[in-house]
Amino acid sequence: MLSAMLSKTGAFAALHHAAFRWFFFGQLISVSGTWMQSVALQIVIYAMTGSEAALGLAALAQGIPTLVLTPFAGVIVERMPRRNLLILTQSSMMFLAFLLAGLYIANVLEVWHILAISLGIGVATALDAPSRLSFLVEMVGKDDLPSGIMLNSIMFNTARVVGPTLGGLALHSLGAAWCFLLNALSFLAVLFGLFMMRVSPAPRHAVSRATWRPLLEGLQFARQHPVIAPLLLLSALSSTFGLTFTVLLPPFADTVLGNTELGTSALMTAQGVGALCASIFVARSNAHGYRGLTLVRGALIAPIALICLGFTNSLFLATIAVLIAGFGFVCQFVLTNTLIQAVVPDNFRGRVLSLYTLTFFGLSPVGSLIVGITADQIGTLPAIWLFSGACLLGAALIAQRADQLRRLP
Repeated sequence: MLSAMLSKTGAFAALHHAAFRWFFFGQLISVSGTWMQSVALQIVIYAMTGSEAALGLAALAQGIPTLVLTPFAGVIVERMPRRNLLILTQSSMMFLAFLLAGLYIANVLEVWHILAISLGIGVATALDAPSRLSFLVEMVGKDDLPSGIMLNSIMFNTARVVGPTLGGLALHSLGAAWCFLLNALSFLAVLFGLFMMRVSPAPRHAVSRATWRPLLEGLQFARQHPVIAPLLLLSALSSTFGLTFTVLLPPFADTVLGNTELGTSALMTAQGVGALCASIFVARSNAHGYRGLTLVRGALIAPIALICLGFTNSLFLATIAVLIAGFGFVCQFVLTNTLIQAVVPDNFRGRVLSLYTLTFFGLSPVGSLIVGITADQIGTLPAIWLFSGACLLGAALIAQRADQLRRLP
C-alpha cells in the first residue's frame, strides 16, 4: 500500500522501492545511535584527559584505516556482493559498541581502549561507506538514484539531529554507558532490514586479480575527469580544514560557554539541524538546476560561519553559527555525492566512490588531530579561526580555477 502512495518521480521516488525502505528506516535508527555514542564518547574523552589533542587522536585512530584502506575497499566492493559486505561491517560495529559499553560499565575503560575500538570502527567504516554508496543503485536503480542519494542524506542528517539530542538527554539522566549500549542495540534495526530486503545484485565487471592495477586505473580516471577531480579536491579541503571544527566543540563549550555537556550536545544538535535543512533544501531544488552553484556557495558559506563562531560567547549565537556551517557543508557534500554518481560509469563506481569516502571520512580525522594539537598550543578560538580561514581561502581558489563546477546543472 505504501508503494502505491509514493510517486515514481521526484525527490521521494526511491521510497517506492521496498528494499530502500528497509534500508532507510533501519539506517535512521542505527545512525541515530551512532551519533548518540559520538556525543557521549567525546565528552568522556575530554573528561578523562582535558585535552583537545586527545579528542583529535581518537578521531585519527578511527580515520587511519579509512585513509589507508578505502582505496582498496573500492576494488573489493566491485568484486563482492555489497549487501553481504554491509552485513559484515554493521555486525562488526555492533560488536565494538557492545565492547565499549561493557568496558565502561565494568569501570575499566581507559584511553587506549577507546583508541583501539576507534581503530576497529575505522576498519569497518573503510569498507562500509563505499559499500553503502554503491549499494544505493542496486536498491533503487539508475533512474531513481538521485532520489536515493537525497533521501539517504535526509536520513543521515535527521539522525544527526535525533542522535545528539537523545545522547545529551541520556548522558545527563542515565550516563554514558546507556549511550554506548543503545548504539549497539540500534544496529539490529539495519541488520534486520538487510536480511529482509530483496535486491538484484549489480553485475560484476571483469577485473584483474592484481589489486594495484584497478586501483591505479580508478585514481587515474578520477584525476583526469574534469568534474570528479575538482569535486574530490574540494571535498578533501573541507574535510581536512572545515569539518574538523567538531573536535573543538567540547572545549569550546567548556571554556567559552561554561557547560561542557549542555553546550556540546546543543552545538552538535544545531549542526545536525543545519545539515537536515540542507538535505531537504537540496532535495527540493535538485530538479531546478544550478547544483554546481549551490555546491560552491555551501563550500564558502560554511567556513565563514565558523569564523563567526570564534567571535561569540553566547550559546544562542554559537548554535546559529554552527547551524549555518552544518547547512553549508552538507549542501556541498550531498551535491558532491550526487554529481559524482551522475557522471561516473558503473565499472568505476566502487573505486571512485571509495575515493570520495577517503576525502570525507579518511582526511577529516587527520585534520582533527592537527586542529586538536594546534588548539592545545594556541587556544581553541585561534585554532577555529586558523582552520576556517584556510578552508575559506582554499574553497575560493578551487571555485575560481575550476569554474566548470559553478556551471553544473
